[in-house]
Amino acid sequence: MREVESDIVGVTPSSVEAAALDLAKYLAPTPLQYSRAFTDKARCYVHIKIESIQPIRAFKVRGALTKVMRMHPEERSKGVITASAGNHGQGVAYAAATFKIPATVYVPETANQLKVEAIRRLGAEVVPAGRNYNDAYLEAIRHQEQGGATFVHAFDDPDVVAGQGTIAVELLRDLEDVDTVLVPIGGGGLIGGISLYLKEKRPHVKVIGAEPAGADGMHRSLKAGRIVTLERVNTIADGLAASAPGKLTFELAKRYVDEVVIVQEAEMLRAIRLVFEWEHLLA
Repeated sequence: MREVESDIVGVTPSSVEAAALDLAKYLAPTPLQYSRAFTDKARCYVHIKIESIQPIRAFKVRGALTKVMRMHPEERSKGVITASAGNHGQGVAYAAATFKIPATVYVPETANQLKVEAIRRLGAEVVPAGRNYNDAYLEAIRHQEQGGATFVHAFDDPDVVAGQGTIAVELLRDLEDVDTVLVPIGGGGLIGGISLYLKEKRPHVKVIGAEPAGADGMHRSLKAGRIVTLERVNTIADGLAASAPGKLTFELAKRYVDEVVIVQEAEMLRAIRLVFEWEHLLA
């Protein structure tokens, strides 16, 4: 099987598999749960990957741990820094606590306070900065350049993408005959890693992204053939509220994602309710 040109995108199926082996030392595989209710409703077999049982209750810990694991010990000793509205910050804080290194997380002043407190509980320093993610990101970069800690991008980083892609390794192990995978899109790290691995290993598998109507940067970028940055985002899905994909994740989506569908807020709310009512899962 051919490998992707690493000089362009910086992540390959082999790097995803290596990440899966490394993560197995720290994280248990998450279950792939068959849903009879959604199968009956959709009239096709539906399985749900339960990432909500991760230590931080989100998949983001995969990418953050992979990044920190792959850092040189000297780099690691200087700590890590990131910008996040929530789950990625928790992932970085968890990875830093695992390796006993300092972590600083810049968060927008509008961030979900429950997620902010979760970051603090994991031992990271939390610094409020600006009204949105971009403000927090710019302040984190400025601080990183002054202090020497390693910046861990929420999605546009080869190691982070490889870590998120380990979901696909587990998926193929548990369901060899999968034919379609539906993946939410924020900045594109999750769908980038999953689509790369699946398309290289099972080219026939269809990969579909789902993006909020109020944060549809990837959809617009793919349609325009270039990265489009939204002037504002507006969605209840704060974990998907990216104003634009990254350079890496945009390239991966161009190569491997078959389709991106736009989801309205009312549709998301209904899906959350149905997942809770039918599967007893909070998503």
